[in-house]
Amino acid sequence: MSKNRSMVKLLHADGFYPPQDVKNLKAAVSNMQFTPSQYGDEIPKFNLIPQDAEFIFQRVVGERLQIDYDRSGIIRRPYNNAIHFEEFKNPNEWCFILALEPTTVNLWHHIDDQTMGELAEPDSTNAMEGFNYNYHNLFEWKIHTNILLGENQGLFIRPWMFHSLENGLVQYYRLLADERIRILVMGLPDSSRSKIAQELDERIQNSELIHSMSVRQKKKDLDFTIDGNVRHTHRILTMAQNSEAQAVVLDMTCPREENRRKLNCDFTIWVNDVNESTRYPDLNEMFESPSTYDMRVTEYKGKDTIDDILERILTKPQ
Repeated sequence: MSKNRSMVKLLHADGFYPPQDVKNLKAAVSNMQFTPSQYGDEIPKFNLIPQDAEFIFQRVVGERLQIDYDRSGIIRRPYNNAIHFEEFKNPNEWCFILALEPTTVNLWHHIDDQTMGELAEPDSTNAMEGFNYNYHNLFEWKIHTNILLGENQGLFIRPWMFHSLENGLVQYYRLLADERIRILVMGLPDSSRSKIAQELDERIQNSELIHSMSVRQKKKDLDFTIDGNVRHTHRILTMAQNSEAQAVVLDMTCPREENRRKLNCDFTIWVNDVNESTRYPDLNEMFESPSTYDMRVTEYKGKDTIDDILERILTKPQ
């Protein structure tokens, strides 16, 4: 289910934050201590990442990306025209630069013949063609594209492109290619949900099963209110994001549409072989039938049901 869109190098986006949130964020960081780093002055150990960031990025880029939390949400005052590219392991990775103040992003080519100035032909247009250059000597470089960003406008850019930023406060994210599969098996507690999730985990190679109720019990959090479900959903999402398995199977009731959206799964199975829960009657009123799903199981038929699910997962269009 992995995708390859490395041919797309730039994407422009508006309105990452609600307008007032941008103003509040700028006001909050205005008196904080910035310290020098590789590409600009930054606030150390201040990584501010919205909880729905993964879902937002997927809607723009068209595929789920793994957020590098150590290198994302960083507030930066860039060094003017400090040419750089970011380290990368996969050509499908992205940088996301969000302008908190108006700024300009410059894209550069490296030139071999410095005597010809702007007429010189580039010998490298990106880090895939070469990267061992003097990034501090602007005479070895020429700008080929300027992109103006207004407040709260963002730019998705491939890390292997030579780029720089001019003056203006920005927030920076690193987004890694996520080729893992996230499967949600949802439904009321008295359904065949957990049995199906367990069998899927046993049949899928290099998978991890996350059982929602076991996590709740371990955390001593049996709050099934709306707030409790939101909190627990983010807990499960964090576990799925941190999993090293190639496939993660989530076994949980996930009663509300908002919860399912936050989990941002590749494949959703609605186990609907019961109409209500006798053990947890409060969930019956809270439960919202999903408006979108990949498969609905109204009768569990053992191996035949699991075979059918696996076939649909493997044949789902990418």
